[in-house]
Amino acid sequence: MKMTKEEFLQQIMTRREAERYVDLSNVAFQHHIREGRITPCKEYGTGKGKVQLFWKEDLEKLKNFLKST
Repeated sequence: MKMTKEEFLQQIMTRREAERYVDLSNVAFQHHIREGRITPCKEYGTGKGKVQLFWKEDLEKLKNFLKST
């Protein structure tokens, strides 16, 4: 079944949205990226202009991991 544009946009978040969703500071969120607990599904650019996108499903897994620790 094909996902509509609106459904797709509800399932993907920018880095800042993802940080708020899992309730982590950007430093803590970056730590989990470096540790491989969360991986962007798409990255574009470099440095301060870099855009990172994350699947909501992956963020849910990270939230569950954080609850269990």
